Amino acid sequence: MDRSWMTMGKTLDGRLSHPYIEGVNAFINSARAVVDLSGNIPCPCIHCVNCYRQSPQTVRIHLLHRGIMQSYINWYNHGEPRVLNENIHDNEMSDGDHMDGIDALVGDQIRGEPRNATEDEEVRHFDKLKEDAKRELYPDCTIYSILKFVIKMLNVKVMTNLSNKGFDMMLELLTKVLPKGNLVLRSTYEANKILRNLGMSYEHIDACKNNCALFWKENENLDKCLVYEAPRYKDTRTQGKKIPHKVLHYFLLTPRLRRLYMSGQRAKDMRWYIDKRVDDEIMRHPVDSEEWKEFDLQHPDFALESRNVRMGLATNGFNPFRNMNNNYSMWPVILIPYNLPPWLVMKEPYFMLSFLILGPHQPRNEIDIYLKSLVGKLKELWEKGVEIYGVYSNEHFQMCVTLLWTIHDYSGFGNVSGWRTKGYHLCYTCNDEPYSEALESKLDSLTIELICL
Repeated sequence: MDRSWMTMGKTLDGRLSHPYIEGVNAFINSARAVVDLSGNIPCPCIHCVNCYRQSPQTVRIHLLHRGIMQSYINWYNHGEPRVLNENIHDNEMSDGDHMDGIDALVGDQIRGEPRNATEDEEVRHFDKLKEDAKRELYPDCTIYSILKFVIKMLNVKVMTNLSNKGFDMMLELLTKVLPKGNLVLRSTYEANKILRNLGMSYEHIDACKNNCALFWKENENLDKCLVYEAPRYKDTRTQGKKIPHKVLHYFLLTPRLRRLYMSGQRAKDMRWYIDKRVDDEIMRHPVDSEEWKEFDLQHPDFALESRNVRMGLATNGFNPFRNMNNNYSMWPVILIPYNLPPWLVMKEPYFMLSFLILGPHQPRNEIDIYLKSLVGKLKELWEKGVEIYGVYSNEHFQMCVTLLWTIHDYSGFGNVSGWRTKGYHLCYTCNDEPYSEALESKLDSLTIELICL
């Protein structure tokens, strides 16, 4: 469908022109195929930016009155397949080279490493990564390299909830089916080793079963908790690999932040709030808030570098088995980069899982024990930062990070912050001197909260 009419929406005269009106009508007609149960569709006007759903008639009025987002070329929110249009800046590539998604991923990873990455082990990782991206899966195979095959297969494993045993059996079958000389991996472990070189690894940190300590850093080699002397492992008498009572899955933050600037388009989006934001006093993004502006006034050195990252933290617990009779809890802690524009910032691909707490009981107030690893990294990124490579600007720079907000329910707020959110002193604003009234000899906690607010 012709999209030339979209550029006419920048001015009032253009929005009144016949081609623009015809283009809006054609867009509305095609978008009717994705209406929700209420008959609404996302509105791509410059105010709603696909964050709000309106009726097709209202969307038409908004587009004629306000104009359409100029960056919304691929109408993926209105029925079109999502197309990744990444700008790959690679001075080492010749004009005739063509990079598909996997090759671009490898190129981004290599360019994005710090300049002082000269250690032998890191160099070997880079060389192996480039080799796996070029080696054919079997002789005369022009479709899949080893790296592309591994990524595709692991994606199938995740999407179908395939077990490691089932994945190993599938790999074994493929080695027999494909022509002789094929390089299909033999196990899930070998596949994960290749993927780890792309900077997508995570760490296992053993934790006390009572949520009182981590076996980490100076306590890494201990067999008992220093607080209650609870054993670290379930069975200490076994000769083989010991199984810990509880394990924290910690996903490294710095590689994930670095990846935001490895892609030309994403690096450009990370500067949206500086380059393309319209300051019309309408609240549609955290950058429009008074807290963001006040932070810039208090920390001008941080605000001076637009590529510094401002983040939010969200956490909550749930039962992964959807059965409340099954005593099990899972607590993900997710970081959100707020530099991204409104149509990307709260999308799943840009949620950064920081760590995952698994176990029969939720951590409650002891969640601060698990937060130590993340808090230490955030303090380091705030005070010192980290040197990364920005593809869009084609230069290395020192990136700093700050945590501006946390997102959770009221009970989760009490767990994360340490404030009391239950009983007589539930209002964190009033703290130890709450104003309250008794109703029928009972304390109405909701009344306390409403009065304080």
